[in-house]
Amino acid sequence: MSSEFKNQFCYVSTPEHQSTFYGKYIYIYTDKGQLSLTDDGLKFVGSKSNYSINYNEIKNIEMSNYSRIAKPFKLNFIKIVYTIDSIEHTVLLTPTSSGFTPVNKTNQLVNDCLSKLLEINRKIQNT
Repeated sequence: MSSEFKNQFCYVSTPEHQSTFYGKYIYIYTDKGQLSLTDDGLKFVGSKSNYSINYNEIKNIEMSNYSRIAKPFKLNFIKIVYTIDSIEHTVLLTPTSSGFTPVNKTNQLVNDCLSKLLEINRKIQNT
């Protein structure tokens, strides 16, 4: 696996958090940490949460953006829907360089990571 997304700084959120007053108006993220794309899947290690998602558990990958109320400049994220033990989960990932990275540069990193995930997902579906 290429090293372009090994230990990439990343913010994470959930649709549940985004539906709260706090998540919608005050702070859109639930955690920050390191995102890595590995041979088997993706891993997020944060201070409050950890995610380990195998590629074959992923049901949908798409890009969307946070509410303009919280982020007046369009900030993108990667929405990953995955299933573990027949239970569907959703996580929202925003890879970036730091909390001070301009939105346009963060959006480019989100796009790059999304492209890599979609490429990996296509390869897995074709095997």
